[in-house]
Amino acid sequence: MAVVLTIALSAGCGTGGNGGSSVSGVMQSGGWVYYIQKGTLYSMKPDWTEKTKIADNFDVRVMIVQDDIIYYADNDMNVYKMMRDGTGKTNIMSGENIYGFEVSGEWLYYSVKPGIINRIKTDGTGKTKLADIDSFKGAMWVSGGSIYYIDGTSLMKMTEDGTGVVELGENLEINGFKDDWVYYSEVDQKGASLNINRMRQDGTENARLADVSFAAMDGDWLYYVKDDGWLYRSNLDGTGEEKLNNVNMWNLIGIWGEYIYYSDYEGPVYRIDLNGSNKMELK
Repeated sequence: MAVVLTIALSAGCGTGGNGGSSVSGVMQSGGWVYYIQKGTLYSMKPDWTEKTKIADNFDVRVMIVQDDIIYYADNDMNVYKMMRDGTGKTNIMSGENIYGFEVSGEWLYYSVKPGIINRIKTDGTGKTKLADIDSFKGAMWVSGGSIYYIDGTSLMKMTEDGTGVVELGENLEINGFKDDWVYYSEVDQKGASLNINRMRQDGTENARLADVSFAAMDGDWLYYVKDDGWLYRSNLDGTGEEKLNNVNMWNLIGIWGEYIYYSDYEGPVYRIDLNGSNKMELK
C-alpha cells in the first residue's frame, strides 16, 4: 500500500490551527510540505523553497495525501480528489453523514454515523457496505489489507472486504503501523493514553516498548515524551534511545526527517531541528 498521510482538521489531530493561528493542517508527504494558511492550501519543499499555491477557499475537515493525489472532505463532508498541483478536481461522494475516511490503493474507506463502514472506489464507483457496528467510536485505520476500528472499548480488525472480523484487545489506541506491526497505547478509565506497545497485525507478539507518552512515528523511529519533559526517540523495537530536546511544544504536529513541526499555546506554528535549534515560524 502506498504511504498515506492524514490530517483530521475538525478534531485538532495533526493541525496547527490553535489559538487563532492562520496556519493549520501541516503535513509532509513525497518530498513536499503541505499546509493551509487563511483558507488557502500551499505546498513547499522541506527547505521552505518553491512555495506554491494549490487551492483557494480550502476549508476542509479531513485531508489525505497519497502519492501525487490529494483527497479531502469539505465542511459538509463532500469528498473530493485532485492532483497535488490543484488540477483535476473530482467529486467522489456526497450526501452521507460520515466521520472520516482512509485511502488504500484504489479504494476509499469511510465510516458513516452512527456505525457503518463502507468503501467506494476513488473514481466514485463500486460503493459497498462492509459492516454495521453497534457502538462505533469514529476512528478507523486501514493497513496491510485490513481495517482497524473501535467498537465500544474493543479494538477490532477485519479484512478490506469486510470479512474475518476479530478482536485484538480492550481499551487500546492505535499510534501507527510499520511493516507487519501495529503500534498502540493503552487507554485508562480517564481516557489518557499510557505506554507504547506493539503487536503483529494478527494480534500476536505483544510487547511493551516504553512506559511513556507516545508523540510521533517517522521512518524507523519512535518519538515520545518522558516525565522529565524531554523528547526522546528510539528504534521501532524500543532500543537505541536518544535524548533530543526539552522544547515546550503545546501541540506537536508531526516529525518528518530532521524537522519537528509544532504550535505553542498562542497558536503560531514553528519548525525546529530535532535538537531544538533553528526555530522558524511557518508563515
